[in-house]
Amino acid sequence: MKHIFGLVLLLAFCLAQAQTADEIVNKHVAATGGADKWSKVQSVKYTGNYVMGPGMLPPVSSLLVAQPFQGYYSDFTWQGMTNKTALRADSGWSYNPFGGKREADPLSAQDIRETKLDADPQGLLFNYTQKGYTVEYLGTDDLEGTDVFKLRLTTGQGDMVYYFIDAQTYFVLKTVKRMKLKDKEVKSYTLYSDFKKTDFGVVLPHSTQSVNEDGNEQGGPVNFTKVEVNAPVDAKIFDKPKAN
Repeated sequence: MKHIFGLVLLLAFCLAQAQTADEIVNKHVAATGGADKWSKVQSVKYTGNYVMGPGMLPPVSSLLVAQPFQGYYSDFTWQGMTNKTALRADSGWSYNPFGGKREADPLSAQDIRETKLDADPQGLLFNYTQKGYTVEYLGTDDLEGTDVFKLRLTTGQGDMVYYFIDAQTYFVLKTVKRMKLKDKEVKSYTLYSDFKKTDFGVVLPHSTQSVNEDGNEQGGPVNFTKVEVNAPVDAKIFDKPKAN
């Protein structure tokens, strides 16, 4: 009887955790535009600059696509050369002329897994169960003086994304991505700020900053001057470029 009672308590605890996680996710979705708006998001295009230093603002862009196909594209231009990365479904390529390359290289399995964590224009939390993910509530935390809720999303491959969500605005202020590989663990940390409502009606951050585990900035921020939802998608940019 004690064993059964313990199982009942464990089940009740798990359900409470799930409900708490879902409540936070639902409030996050509502605060950033609502489920109806987010369900119609098929692509998001970001255009802006990477802040390398005073007067050094190389242009960057990225495109996240869910329809008519699943894909991700990003580029970075400096001194007349453009670095590009593209993913379409389960394969992709990268082109890095800064290293002297004259042809694109295929993305590795690790690169594909990492890129997929950034490729969903709706964000991984929206409709996470339909996407095959689980989300757990890990309690509250303090992020540089701001009270935040901490959630952990786990993908089918076991990759994890930790979300630090402002307890007042329900905006995501920080993510920690954690991937377990055969011989190592890869982590990345990103801060989000300058939240604005797009013309489409959803709220998205217009500035991101990579940091290390201790919170120290890694390079400069990326500031987006334009964020477009459901802009026309040029499928040609996902085609692997020919060797020069």
